Amino acid sequence: MIFKGVCTALVTPFAKNKKVDYKALEKILKFQIENGVDAILILGTTGESSTISQQEREQIIKFSKKTINKKCKLIVGTGSNDTLKTIELTNQASKLGADGCLIITPYYNKCTQKGIYNHYKTISQNTNIPYIVYNVPSRTGFNIEPKTMQKIATLKNVVGLKEANTSIDHILSMFANLENFPIYCGNDNLSHVFYSLNGIGIISVTSNAFPSEVKKSYKNKKESLWYFKKFYNFNNLMFCEPNPIPVKYVLYKKGLIKNYLRQPLESLENKHKKMIDNELKKMEII
Repeated sequence: MIFKGVCTALVTPFAKNKKVDYKALEKILKFQIENGVDAILILGTTGESSTISQQEREQIIKFSKKTINKKCKLIVGTGSNDTLKTIELTNQASKLGADGCLIITPYYNKCTQKGIYNHYKTISQNTNIPYIVYNVPSRTGFNIEPKTMQKIATLKNVVGLKEANTSIDHILSMFANLENFPIYCGNDNLSHVFYSLNGIGIISVTSNAFPSEVKKSYKNKKESLWYFKKFYNFNNLMFCEPNPIPVKYVLYKKGLIKNYLRQPLESLENKHKKMIDNELKKMEII
């Protein structure tokens, strides 16, 4: 496996001119490392990868690799809805020194269960870096069935599954069909469910702002339950608008980044700002 424990799905900070803010990127990378995360994922959905240029991708990977300096694992989001493009991005990440990749299922064009297996099979045949499969039907409109994932799990360099389907029945079926295969929680509000099922870790949005607290969710049963209760409402609020809009607002409140996003994303609506502010006050965190 690439990592065990907590991986932060990192935001990409932008300056007022909407260019990548590398000073802020260094700041949040060091913040994650200082708080003991086990891995950092860059250029995923939370990192606004869909609006990052190819030149920026290379620069962000190189910068993150240098800043992390082997203090934790570096994972790069390289999935797309084009198999050949995914292979290209995955090999780029490998060449630039990433420890692993996260590869989302094809979106928009989608495919059949046979198509999804062959998608990952072709990727495995043409890459060498270990990668985690990412199932998030709310984003992609496509779901990997447990029996299909069983087959995908046997492919070369497939080393885990980030499961972000919110159906408890589906989650239970995945764990039942993938015995001894690393499964990561893809939704912060379900972290305790995955921990209780012996999930290997979490790829978290909330840990952008609260990495040490999320670390507790995979420390032991008592701490996992504490996190589940303490952060339940907050974790749900992180998706009151499309990710990463809410979490970027929280990072801005903490003084870690400027609150800029790239279109078509817009800043958090005032009514949601008030809801998050009230929850943070209630939690006595900020």
